[in-house]
Amino acid sequence: MFNIKNHPLPAFIVNEKLEIIEESQLASESFTSPSSFLDLVDKYSRTKAKKYLTPHEEQVEIELVLNTEHESYSLYNVYSNWTKEGTAQLVCVKQDQRIAKLGESIQKQRERLSETNFDLLDKKEELETALKRIKKLSSPFLPISSTIGVIPLFGTLEQELFEVNEHELLYSLRNEDYERVIIDFSGVGEIEESGAYALHSFCKMVNVIGVTPVLCGLKPQHVFHLLNLDSELDQNFELTGKLKDAIQYYMDSPLK
Repeated sequence: MFNIKNHPLPAFIVNEKLEIIEESQLASESFTSPSSFLDLVDKYSRTKAKKYLTPHEEQVEIELVLNTEHESYSLYNVYSNWTKEGTAQLVCVKQDQRIAKLGESIQKQRERLSETNFDLLDKKEELETALKRIKKLSSPFLPISSTIGVIPLFGTLEQELFEVNEHELLYSLRNEDYERVIIDFSGVGEIEESGAYALHSFCKMVNVIGVTPVLCGLKPQHVFHLLNLDSELDQNFELTGKLKDAIQYYMDSPLK
């Protein structure tokens, strides 16, 4: 049997069941005093230990995660050397340098990801700000006379288009003596269902402040879409043709 008390590394003498027969002084200091070497092995490494630390494998070198006296999850290179009597010497070499390098590499990756996330967040905020500016430009208010104003819409008719602009638009209408506001669809492409409901809500609020909303410049697909929702929307706006004709008509026909 090996005399391992003064071994310069944590070392053990074990039997075929990996029960500890003897251990070095450094092993006693580094680990608790288990009855089996497997008690030191992290549960996710035990299958590997049982497979390779057998008399059938006379000499092996494997990596195992061991739980030490002072810390858990420490990576060790474990060397085994079996004798004909069915005992083995297990020598454990801690991989501190490799773990440190691995930890340093992981930390650098985290820092890179963190920087990337902040960059993406900044870009996201910039894009959102730019999008809001575009939305504001997509429905400006244009006074035509003391009683008529025009809101030309551009792009896709969606809920956000009204959410971004309705406060300023209603403020402009409420603080002047406008009788009608012409909402021009000439620059509108698609109409989203949420946009149709937002339009309906906006027209209701316009009516509440005493202004009549007029829709003009509607394309066939716009009319078809609004007609499909007509029973749900409960139409509360006037419809007319082109913007030029609408302005001319209402300039000549004051509200009664």
